Order: sequence, then C-alpha cells, then structure tokens
Amino acid sequence: MLLLCSVQMIFMSCLHELRSCEEPMSTYQFLPYSHNGLKVFESVARLMSFTKAADELNVTQSAISRQIKQLEDELKVLLVVRKHRSIALTDRGNELYQRLNNNYRALDSLIGEWSKANKQRIVIKSALSYATRVLLPKVVSLNEKYPEHEIVIIPAIEEDPDLDSGDCDLWIVNTCKSDKYIGKKGVTFLREEYMAPVYAKSLSEQNVPLQDVLTLPHLHATLDHQDWKHWLTQANLQGIKEGRDTVFYSLDLALSACIAGQGVTVTDLLLVLPELNREFLKCPNDMVLQHSQWKYLCYQPNQSSIIDEIHRWLVEQTQNELGQLQAMCESFGWDSRQVNWGSL
Repeated sequence: MLLLCSVQMIFMSCLHELRSCEEPMSTYQFLPYSHNGLKVFESVARLMSFTKAADELNVTQSAISRQIKQLEDELKVLLVVRKHRSIALTDRGNELYQRLNNNYRALDSLIGEWSKANKQRIVIKSALSYATRVLLPKVVSLNEKYPEHEIVIIPAIEEDPDLDSGDCDLWIVNTCKSDKYIGKKGVTFLREEYMAPVYAKSLSEQNVPLQDVLTLPHLHATLDHQDWKHWLTQANLQGIKEGRDTVFYSLDLALSACIAGQGVTVTDLLLVLPELNREFLKCPNDMVLQHSQWKYLCYQPNQSSIIDEIHRWLVEQTQNELGQLQAMCESFGWDSRQVNWGSL
C-alpha cells in the first residue's frame, strides 16, 4: 500500500512538471517572431510607398517587399494591396498601422524624454516682465543656437534679490538699487528703462495729445504709482489729473489691460517694442521719453564660453532694440533729450 502511494505521488509530480512545460514561454502569444517586419510595415503604411520606406530604412525595395510578404504570411492576413503605381492598406492593414503608429510615437516620446534628461541645462533667471516680454520671444532662437542644451527660463518676482541665493547661469536683474550690485563680481550693466505712457489704438482712433494723458484712465503696476509719479514730474505737465486710477500690482497685467483699451500706462518702451512697431500700442503726441529709477543688470556667477556667448548675444539684441526705439523717436518726433542711448 505504501509503495502504491509513493508511485502515485511520483506520477502526479511528473504530470505537474509536464503541464508546466506546456505553458507558453511568452506572454505575447500572437506577435510575430521577428519584430522587424512590424517596423517595416509601419514605415510603408506611414509613407504609403515601398520606395520611400526603403530609403528611410536604408534597404532595397525588394527587401521591403519580402518583409511585408513574410509578415502577411505569418499573420495570415492581407495588409497591403499592391497596385500599378501605388499601394493601399486593407482594413486589417489600416488597423495594424494605427496601433503601431500610436505606440511608436509613445516610445519615441519616452526615449526623447530620456535624451532631454541627459542634456546639459542653461538656466536663465530673470525679472518677470523681462522674462515674459523679452526672453520668451527669443527662446526659439536660443534653442536653435544650442540644440544640445535644454533652455530653462525662471521668472523672479522678488525685488532686489540676493544673487547668491539662485542657482542659475545668468540672472537678469531689474532693480532701483543698482549701487547694491554694481562692482560685485560677475555683475554688468545691461540697460536703462525708457519710460513713456502708452495706450491702445482701440482706446482712441485719433492721436492723443500729451495734455490729454491727464484725463485718461491711469493703469498702475504698483500700489505707490511710482512710475506715473516720476514720469509726470519730469514731463512738467500742467493741470490737474482727472483720470481714474486702477492698480494691477503687476506690469504684465497692467499692459494686458492697456492693450485691451482700458486706459493708459507708463512703461518701459523696450518691453512693448513689438506692439509699438505694429501700432497695437501708441504714445501720445509730443511724448517725453525718460529714464526711471530702475536699471537692468546681468549677473553671471561662473565663467563659461556658452554663457559668455549668450551674454554677448543679449547685449547685441538690446543694442538692436535701442536702435529701433531711437529710430521710432525720430520718426514720430518724440522728445528723447532726457535719455541716454548708451553706446549707440
């Protein structure tokens, strides 16, 4: 009896092992043995051409044709209909292509993200308005100039920042306390602000006389109305201000309201140069251009040939924009005697 039980146990053990061997070795039971045929088919279906697929994959057209035929035989379905000078996908072929294309795109995106993670970063920190209105339009140029690097723009909202607190390659600082930074290692002067009132063409189809600035709604970027107070004092406008005041506590919001025709704001004209060129924004007749108490400085904490190059590029861009503004002053007859054009 004991012998019989032992034999039965051995038999059951062998049977279990046999069944384990019969289980499929792969989770993907229906995929072709070679995935190369799927890759070839995706290229053919995407380009709708055996010839173009052969060029893309750097093989002969006959090799492409053999791969497609082998894939069809293995899947036991017709994928491509060969015509005299063209091809067409069957319903099954189109279904397979859509699934392959979606997954190849997802894989390409995933591997692309890995590649980005390995890229060296160029980190530029900047005053918020400069980041949104000056750097943002230039990001495409920076990406073209440095395709092997990832460009990172960090807007800074703090006033008079501690430069040692930021981990960046280049910092564009907008400050009214330039003496705090000038002379510090790595700090260079970039430019002054060039202040004047602006309004949207939709606010007034007619050119607004300078005196009428007192009657228009005033849009402010700060609670203390400092830009307006400084400009009005220097412009020597006679009369009492009649326009209501609205504070947005952000230059970008104030400019957005201005562009929407809600009033007039005093701003750095270099920040709205594209809008002035397109005449989306205008300045009053006989406008007086002034400097504010604020200046733009560049801080480069470490020496680097690439960052040196970007720094020079920003300086060149700034000089070019100053040249445009000076030409605009001459064209419209704006009074710019109170400003310094630097090296222009």
